[in-house]
Amino acid sequence: MIQLIFTAPAQIISLAVTPVIINERIAIMLGVATAVLALAVFISCRIFLSLMKFFGWKNPGENRVYRAFNRHHLLYWWLFGVLLLAHVMMAVFHTGLPKAGDPDAWVHWVILILGLFSALAAMSLFVSCRFSPRLFTAGRPKSFFENVTYKLLYRFHNYYWLLLLGLVAAHFTIGFLHAGIWPKVG
Repeated sequence: MIQLIFTAPAQIISLAVTPVIINERIAIMLGVATAVLALAVFISCRIFLSLMKFFGWKNPGENRVYRAFNRHHLLYWWLFGVLLLAHVMMAVFHTGLPKAGDPDAWVHWVILILGLFSALAAMSLFVSCRFSPRLFTAGRPKSFFENVTYKLLYRFHNYYWLLLLGLVAAHFTIGFLHAGIWPKVG
């Protein structure tokens, strides 16, 4: 009876689609959720405030709704990181490391490499974020904001966003051209 409870859902799903398709679909859903959280991180970033001022918005940081949204910037980062890790794991479960003889190996390699560089760009963004010094200086009296390495990273924070945007756009485009929005069986 217990075995039936655990195996029945898997058997029902396997009747409809193959496990490879399930992994691919889960990876796509996690990728979309990760992109939504990346957008939340960007909108709650100070770079977005500067962008809104550039386009003529008067004092966007004084908007009550935006301040309430912005207050959770670090939470968006953590949720983004968890979903990004889950997305990477499902993508690797789906493709493994592409092998010779796989007709889609080169496409999988390109998607995985673009995803890896996107993750590295996201890590650079996180380390250069205004919240990261608080994580690194817990219990230390000296401010991390005075650290030369942090100042150097923070100076290029907006360029890391451009890099991430380009890499994610390429990763999404190649993935979309390869699998479409929702992969079909067969």
